[in-house]
Amino acid sequence: MVVPVRFDSQRLRGNLVSLAPWQRVAFAAGCVEVLIPAYLKFSELEEVGDPVLVRTSVDAVWSGLQGGDVSGVASELPTPDSMKELLPAEEDWNEGAPQAEDAIASLVYLLEILRDDNVDLAVYAAERAYSAADEFEAREQDLEVLGRDDGEALLQASSIQAELRRQADALDALQDPVADLSIVSGLRAAAMQVPVGV
Repeated sequence: MVVPVRFDSQRLRGNLVSLAPWQRVAFAAGCVEVLIPAYLKFSELEEVGDPVLVRTSVDAVWSGLQGGDVSGVASELPTPDSMKELLPAEEDWNEGAPQAEDAIASLVYLLEILRDDNVDLAVYAAERAYSAADEFEAREQDLEVLGRDDGEALLQASSIQAELRRQADALDALQDPVADLSIVSGLRAAAMQVPVGV
């Protein structure tokens, strides 16, 4: 039996601390990227939010990373507080709202990282991506109150493991001593291949 990957915020934080600021941004951007399709779907269904702003904001961060100018991009992007206005409202709630909420929250963390290189923000973005996969899979399996065995079974769900493996692979790539900006496009492509909640 394959041992499942687990989310460990303390270990993740320890690994992220040793990275350069641009690498933490790249890691967090991947965690946002996996959630963007869920936000776009929610926004389209409810006809709320601003899918163009969300998509272009994440695209701008990726472009800044690839061009080696993340700090310059920060001043051109919306403020974290203005992005919070896109969080789903109670009256717009549907099945996709939890993942849409996670998408906006993780995007807020990403925008904050660009302004304040705080490693905890990257951990929070990763936690939101994992949480979104977990909630989506629990809903798909019609699980409400989880016992220990249910929680273990849920952790092994392919969608949850795909996101946790993606995070682990991204971290491995960023920790490689020869890692440079050339890996950014690969990190983005990997995140786009495993959307959460759609």
